[in-house]
Amino acid sequence: MIELRSYIEKVRHEFPDEVLTISKEVDPRFEITALVAKLEQERRFPLLVFENVKGTKFPVVTNVHAARRRLASAIGSEPRSAVATYLRRIARPIPPKEIATGPVKEVILKGEQVDLRVLPQIVHHQDDAGPYLTAGITLARDPLSGRLNCSFNRLMFIDKNHTSIHLTLAKHLWECYTNAEKLKQPLKLAVILGAHPAWSLAALNIGSIDEEEFYLMGALAGEAMEVVPAETTDLKVPARAEMILEGEIPPFERVDEGPFGEFTGYSLGSRKREIFHVQAVTHRKDAFLHDIAVGHIDHLLLSTIPMEANLFRSVRAMVPSVKAVRIPAPFTVYVSIEKKTEGQGKNAILAILGSDLYMKHVIVVDHDIDIFNDQRVQWAVGTRCQADRDVMIISHVGGSDLDPSNLKDGVTAKMGIDATAKPRLDTFTPRHRVAKDVFERLDLKDFVPAAWLAQKDGKR
Repeated sequence: MIELRSYIEKVRHEFPDEVLTISKEVDPRFEITALVAKLEQERRFPLLVFENVKGTKFPVVTNVHAARRRLASAIGSEPRSAVATYLRRIARPIPPKEIATGPVKEVILKGEQVDLRVLPQIVHHQDDAGPYLTAGITLARDPLSGRLNCSFNRLMFIDKNHTSIHLTLAKHLWECYTNAEKLKQPLKLAVILGAHPAWSLAALNIGSIDEEEFYLMGALAGEAMEVVPAETTDLKVPARAEMILEGEIPPFERVDEGPFGEFTGYSLGSRKREIFHVQAVTHRKDAFLHDIAVGHIDHLLLSTIPMEANLFRSVRAMVPSVKAVRIPAPFTVYVSIEKKTEGQGKNAILAILGSDLYMKHVIVVDHDIDIFNDQRVQWAVGTRCQADRDVMIISHVGGSDLDPSNLKDGVTAKMGIDATAKPRLDTFTPRHRVAKDVFERLDLKDFVPAAWLAQKDGKR
């Protein structure tokens, strides 16, 4: 069955050294994220299971998405072909399958029975305003179109049955809520806690507001998602999630939210945010809480594959010979194209900037540049780009409200760098090369000690 716990067992089987179970008690205030950070320093990224978390009966699972090969495995792919697999699968949506009940209904709490304080109160960073839920997939239905939408939204605990909720400006859930607010109605929600990575990758799909993510979740998982009726809304929820929070965002109510350390690596200050009133909680009897270490590899990699897939699709519509897309840093993307006509470099830039609100820096290179090698990308910028000819800057456009460099929330400047050879690579100044026959004839083993060759790059 497709569920988060079956995925954890799959990782134990396929990558046994990449699941670490910790039995010693940990304090959810800082210690969980601190252990993730210390392991990162050692270039170790295991899936972590904390069995004994202070102040709660619920274990915590984190670092689920912290390796590209594990994420690729979740959708039946190899790491290098994950974007191609993602695009191929979401092109064939699989509708969800409704069943009467499921494991997520083993415990049902409503009204006064709801007490969010029994959950692990994870404080991730020293400047955070309080404990947050970071791995929840928010499910809502647009009150005007009736379309279902899934997204990741951070939730800050307020009291036993309220959290704040961060709605990203101009994104789909924000659109659903503003439509409800215009009607002076609350927006009904369900928050999925404990999702299979295929579900998470689908929830992060950047497509039309008309695309329903439950269909994409089935497509990426390779089988229909089983859903059951929610307790307090007309929404259907995953039967095999670990936990579901049900409730609503009332209109016209706001609360101070933050500071919170975001994916950018910066702690953003307090702002007024919407309120989530939790009216029911359902969960498995032995449920665990899924946490995402925001701003660490777990978080950054999860977002990368869906974003790269969307950007690849967008560029391909303008430049069919696109070869690869990579997001190396927040708000930044590299694109490799086989340029066949002059102007395609700038066309690729325009396609990127028009298809993703978050992207503000785009570098386009020729297909001979490995965009997974930062040094080669910068070499192309240095040797194939003239700033007055090849750099585009667009001021005062919509962007991310999480960008700490913005002077106004959601308003930014965007830049594209066309670092392709002009007019084309085949007519550009030739690169120097070692003679092919000599390069192929020489074997390093004949010249370099075997012990030196066996060393890992990081230990040389």
